Amino acid sequence: MVRKHLKKPIFAAIAALAIMGCTVSSATVVTTIYDFVPEQSTVTIYGRGGPTTFYIEGQFQLTVDYDAGTASFDWVVTNDIWGDSVGDIFYMTELEGTVVSDSQIDFFSESADPAFPYSDILLEFTFTDGSAHLASGTFYPRYGVDVPFYVLDAVAVPEPATIFMLALGGVIIRKRFF
Repeated sequence: MVRKHLKKPIFAAIAALAIMGCTVSSATVVTTIYDFVPEQSTVTIYGRGGPTTFYIEGQFQLTVDYDAGTASFDWVVTNDIWGDSVGDIFYMTELEGTVVSDSQIDFFSESADPAFPYSDILLEFTFTDGSAHLASGTFYPRYGVDVPFYVLDAVAVPEPATIFMLALGGVIIRKRFF
């Protein structure tokens, strides 16, 4: 028979092991909301009148499945650039992401029209020092030869609320069981 003073520590250890086991199995899919850092996030449009640069403000949600090696943008909400959001310009929610390493995801969308191979979209997503760097470029031949070439160079950080909720969850678990 287990003594009364040992019941709580044993229960806490079993609960902690169960939680860690659940976390390991579910931690392979990570969904995070990111905020673009406006002073470090731009779309530059190279067209007839020369380059024009727009600063990006907004958010996106990224889901990464590390077991499957895939990633996707669930949604993208930004300021408009000539009537389109960054998500629309680069078809971000339609891109197929491949986890290249722990610090890099490559997103790709092949042009539906083989006559215009330069309309393929490649977006490189790199994790560095608590932030993410997004780089891409594309050309839309459907609009004609005078249409601009778009270049994305952006930095995004995890939304503060996301970080707070993860930290708060850890504190609640620790307080409850230990």
